[in-house]
Amino acid sequence: MDNELYLIHLDDYLSHIDGKLEMYDLLLELVRSVRKDLEAGEPSQAMRTLCAYEQQAHEMYESWDISDAYAESGDPDDLAQLMEDELLPADDGDDDGDMSAAGRLLRAAAQLTASTRAILGVANEIVEFEEEIDRVLNDSEGPENDCAG
Repeated sequence: MDNELYLIHLDDYLSHIDGKLEMYDLLLELVRSVRKDLEAGEPSQAMRTLCAYEQQAHEMYESWDISDAYAESGDPDDLAQLMEDELLPADDGDDDGDMSAAGRLLRAAAQLTASTRAILGVANEIVEFEEEIDRVLNDSEGPENDCAG
């Protein structure tokens, strides 16, 4: 992936965040329910609760369309289909001006960053050059000036 920039559809992003929140809530609810069952001395009810929450977690995971290969390997290449469905390359248009507004903004930001980097490089060179000139002038005798007293 080489740190490429991607855009994500708002619906996919919100769904991603909602899924995280739902899984967190599910975990907390599971812990409370099992604790309550165990405190009440009902281990068989605790086991039924665990099984029900396990099923819910599995159904949620399935709805996310994360490939089993990625779950096992962690290799981003195994997410190719999901990425194709949910992400847009930042340069999602062609050179004929059909690029999205977001794509154009990202391209402009990249150009500004490159321009700023170049300007800073030139400014650093000038500062180094000025310091070198000052060093040369201070290390050598100044030009003879017959008018100096």
